[in-house]
Amino acid sequence: MSKRIVLFCFLCVPALVLYAGWQYAVQPDVGAKLSVAAVNGGNQAATELRAYTAASAGPEIALAAYIIIAFSLCLGGTTRRAITWRRRPVAGVAAAAIAMVAISGCSKYDTPEFVEVDTSQSAFVVPLEGDTANQATFQSEKYLADHKVATKRIQIAHRWNQTGRMYGDGDWLPTVRVIKVDRSPVTREWNADTNSGTASKNQAIWVESADSVGFSMGFSATAYIKEEDAAKFLYWYPTGSLDKVMDGEIRARVQRNVSEVAAKYPLDTLRARKQEMVDAARNDIVQFFNERGITLTTLAAFGGMTYENPELQKSIDQVFIAQQQKAVNLAAFDAQQKANERMTLEAEATAEKARKIAKGEADSKVIA
Repeated sequence: MSKRIVLFCFLCVPALVLYAGWQYAVQPDVGAKLSVAAVNGGNQAATELRAYTAASAGPEIALAAYIIIAFSLCLGGTTRRAITWRRRPVAGVAAAAIAMVAISGCSKYDTPEFVEVDTSQSAFVVPLEGDTANQATFQSEKYLADHKVATKRIQIAHRWNQTGRMYGDGDWLPTVRVIKVDRSPVTREWNADTNSGTASKNQAIWVESADSVGFSMGFSATAYIKEEDAAKFLYWYPTGSLDKVMDGEIRARVQRNVSEVAAKYPLDTLRARKQEMVDAARNDIVQFFNERGITLTTLAAFGGMTYENPELQKSIDQVFIAQQQKAVNLAAFDAQQKANERMTLEAEATAEKARKIAKGEADSKVIA
């Protein structure tokens, strides 16, 4: 009996070693290469990936069949006699335990995983495991551009990762990663009103004048990512979120440019220089972020200045009202003056007419 067990182990160990070599060395590399090649390799590459997926369970099935056959040849008769005649219970139990271990060696099923890419998105397939050269070039724009995919459904290859002592204890880990960049236009409105704008919080651009008067301005911005700039954008912003970039770096750069202009002038003259602040922000930001793969189509101020001190706004309103009243009074004075001039001219014209009539009558009497 012991010789049969030794023979069984002798037959199974090489098979297990070969299967482990396939599972841990060959299968992850083959799966990753086929998964990356399929995204831009045409119909043939996609067919090869599907064939590989369909046949990926073959080595495990072959191993299980081999162990069962070896068990039947070496220990089948002994086990059958031990169960039927209740003889040699130790050998029977040992043989049954070996069979259970062999059968339980089957790992979890490798469930196929797919990632779909929308028409407004650009996708990049990046191997998660590889040689040092690939890892070193990952942080380059060219590497990302070379891994941009054209397909809209991408299959993720997996490899087995052992997590416990038993052979079946583990999980399937992805060997490639799909990174998606949404190229859709994004619009942001940053203002002080919590009931409007993009977010329900104060997102206005707060700055300070040369005479230390704090105020805010509302800004709106629209940006998108061109197809040919997707790799460039992902290189600079690995999160792949244009929303976060606009609410973070773009908004901060708008505030920096507006602050630099506002700090040059006192408040009295600054109110007439809003366009200068907008132009300073636009001229810098459009070029700066275009080099990072972001195309800004709109950057403009909206609404008026909101002052940090509410009393200042009241005083400005009062001055404006007084100026308007002064303009109204001046207009009324000019109108009255013109009316008086008109009445004077009319009176002079009437007097001149009467004088001419009187002179005509006097001349007629002298002639008579």
